[in-house]
Amino acid sequence: MKNKYILAADIGATKTDIGLFYAAAGFLERVSTQRVASCGEIEFLRRVKEFLRLNLVAGELAAACFGVAGPVVAGRVEATNLGLKLDEQVLRRELGWAQVFLVNDLFATAAAIPGLKEPDFAILQNGEPPADRDSPIAILAPGTGLGTAFLLGGERPRILASEGGHVDFAPRDEAEVELWRYLMKKFGRVSCERLLSGPGLVNIFCWLKCRDGQDKLCVDEKSELSIEKFSGAEVVAAAAAGDNLALLAISYFTAILGRVAGDLALTGMAAGGLYLAGGIPAKIIDYLRQGQFTNGFTAKGRMSDWMKKIPVKVVLNPEAALLGAARIAWNRGAGRDDGK
Repeated sequence: MKNKYILAADIGATKTDIGLFYAAAGFLERVSTQRVASCGEIEFLRRVKEFLRLNLVAGELAAACFGVAGPVVAGRVEATNLGLKLDEQVLRRELGWAQVFLVNDLFATAAAIPGLKEPDFAILQNGEPPADRDSPIAILAPGTGLGTAFLLGGERPRILASEGGHVDFAPRDEAEVELWRYLMKKFGRVSCERLLSGPGLVNIFCWLKCRDGQDKLCVDEKSELSIEKFSGAEVVAAAAAGDNLALLAISYFTAILGRVAGDLALTGMAAGGLYLAGGIPAKIIDYLRQGQFTNGFTAKGRMSDWMKKIPVKVVLNPEAALLGAARIAWNRGAGRDDGK
């Protein structure tokens, strides 16, 4: 009897993780993983085939699942911030496998959460254990974009995919109204993703830079970064080096992130917890612990006391979506329901 293997991929706007797992009885054992730059469909297929040629030296592939940063509809997806288009039927034909599945990348992250261990998380708010163990969990993931999903507990957990990162941004005060106007002129519409992502952090910084010297909020906040093209990671690095304007940008980012996370948890009545995933939260964990995030998260008027009971955690494992995609492939390959 041939050994059975699972192929998984986490396809983001900037990087793609590919992994091969051995499907042993009751668990998945990692065989090999590789990280590459995200690319178009033809190059992606070539890389998958080459990865398997090098790593699948014996046995056979039982199933594959690719988590993609975009909405999956009827087995098709176009990565929102990448332009990559994939189709399950085309993949099955091109790769020659019957069991190939596409899911949203946050759907894959949600699938991983029940199997992650305590060291895979950092706690921002302890909250209280929910009275109902089947209470929903909300996942919010700022990275190159802003992903959202819900995990519904129970004997057979189900996952609800979401594109909640594209809902409208609601400014809270006059300064944020100015920020909204700045982004409105630039994009024509201001979604939460325009602020709560790597490019979003850059947008906030550039707004502050444009105000520098024109508003007393920023008059003394000089910065070494120019407003020429740079990344969110450079804003974080500048903040770590003591750049006042970069620190102010992160302060706005964490406060707005807290409010949006609270809105998501409130919308889904996520008594089971709010999990921050994606590439950014683990990198700014110290800033998230300074109070702006939790203040924004819990400040929900008459629902504030309830919000303080919700556990809030940061997912530290950078391979969560990859591990979730592997578990989905394993479940669907065996005919088990995982929320699709």
